[in-house]
Amino acid sequence: MQINLKKILPLLLVLFISITPISVCAEEELPPPSTVEAIKEDPSVKLLAESKTILANIKQLTQQATELKEVSAEIPDFDQLLFMTLLISIESDIYVELDRLIAIQQKLDQATEAASLLKIDLQKFSVKQESTLRNEIHKLKELGPKLSKQTAKGSSTSFSIERARQIIFDLLVEWQKNIDRQKLLEMNVTASVAELSKIVQFVAIAQTGRIQLSLDAIAELNIAMEEAAPDDQLQITKQLHKETLRKSQAAANLEKMLGIMTSLEMDTTKFGQALVLATGKILHADVETKAVIGLFKKLFDQAMFWLQENLSFIIFRIFSFVLLIFAFKVLASLVRRLVDKATASSQFEISQLLKDFLGSIAHKIVMIIGLMVALSQLGIEIAPLLAGMGIMGFVIGFALQDTLSNFASGLMILIYRPFDIGNFVDVAGISGEVKQMNLVSTTILTVDRKRMIIPNSKIWGDIITNVTAESIRRVDFVFGIGYEDSISAAEEILRDIVTQHELILNNPEAVIKVHALGESSVDFVVRPWVKSTDYWDVYWDITRQVKERFDAGGISIPYPQRDVHVIPENKGAAL
Repeated sequence: MQINLKKILPLLLVLFISITPISVCAEEELPPPSTVEAIKEDPSVKLLAESKTILANIKQLTQQATELKEVSAEIPDFDQLLFMTLLISIESDIYVELDRLIAIQQKLDQATEAASLLKIDLQKFSVKQESTLRNEIHKLKELGPKLSKQTAKGSSTSFSIERARQIIFDLLVEWQKNIDRQKLLEMNVTASVAELSKIVQFVAIAQTGRIQLSLDAIAELNIAMEEAAPDDQLQITKQLHKETLRKSQAAANLEKMLGIMTSLEMDTTKFGQALVLATGKILHADVETKAVIGLFKKLFDQAMFWLQENLSFIIFRIFSFVLLIFAFKVLASLVRRLVDKATASSQFEISQLLKDFLGSIAHKIVMIIGLMVALSQLGIEIAPLLAGMGIMGFVIGFALQDTLSNFASGLMILIYRPFDIGNFVDVAGISGEVKQMNLVSTTILTVDRKRMIIPNSKIWGDIITNVTAESIRRVDFVFGIGYEDSISAAEEILRDIVTQHELILNNPEAVIKVHALGESSVDFVVRPWVKSTDYWDVYWDITRQVKERFDAGGISIPYPQRDVHVIPENKGAAL
């Protein structure tokens, strides 16, 4: 088909105008200074001057749109959408100018002739634009089927058809705005409202249907995904993505229609419920409260109906769940007793900590198995749950590295048994009796009755001193006597004290020897052996008795002293 180049030239001008905003103003001669002063004093004169400029812009834009329509009549159907897009872009500029002009008209004194004439012009423009909107909507409706019949169908054709539909929705929104303009201009909009309401109602019903079809398709695809082979899951995922996009697009279109219906004071309850279902959002500007209430009521009715149909089955499953949990709890307690009994009668030397740990682990394993069996009775799939627990365990393990370090240290303590319950230990700088231990921490009761909870990693990573690990201990004393005192007399007193004390063991034999000649004293070492539980009693008793017996025997216990020799000054000078 031959295209007249003379008619294409205006199109090039339109393309340039669409990407380069311009302001076309009527050429007028500059007014004399006196007129300028009058304009400054009278705001209405300034508004009228601005209105003339806007009218000139509207006429220029209208001329461009007319030229574009003449050219678009001679091009193929596939390219019509491009020209329609350009045309709508120009008309959008016209609507902006119309809104500015209406705002000026509303500011003018309505009793003046200028305001009346401007109002008449605006009414004519509004009627003309409404007719233009109708024609463009009708043309786009016809363009869709024509594009669908194209022999060379492809993604570009599908995109063009969908784009034409979206333009129709935008034109309907613009039509509703034009009705609002007509209301401001005190025009009769009854016929326009009735026609637009009918169209919008039909479009809203169609979009609601598309949403429901997409929701049904998504539900079926999700079911198919669970049963599909790995090779088919990729194709199903693509279909899911496509249906989700369709649902989102239909929801966006329905939201536009709800905005129009709200402005036209139409009932949106049914469509508001569909929009909430599609988007999952309750708070929409154009969704009425009663629509949300109705949706919840509908869901509640469905839930009650389902409950009535399945109540007996649910009660049976809950009863089975509770019964299984109770049975496995009894079984877990029985297994724990058996493990405790087996470890107690074992020929191997097992610490109390390890015994408690084995009993606790056996109890927990049985309870976990019972929980899995009980959950399966409720209809919960165990395999996905176990897989989820594995992933969750990895995440938790990464987040709780310090706790896992304590756990590993607890296992090492249980295996190598550096101490047991009731032992007096010195660990992590704390001394006391071990009262309790688990895989994470150890509880120690200090000699001043303070309960200290120490992380196992702190214990295993430091020196562990088990004071009561052995049944007997040696008590080490050092006693000093003066150089002028009798060594044999002091030794006899010390040996007599050690021999007569009932808590000191005869075997191994106690050691009493002269150990060192100190700066101030002759030092004896006294090293008797006692039971570990008697250590401090013996230590305190022997210390007291040595002091009392030395005092009674006239033996001194010297303390460090220093002799200071004073040399007279005159004697020092002589030297």
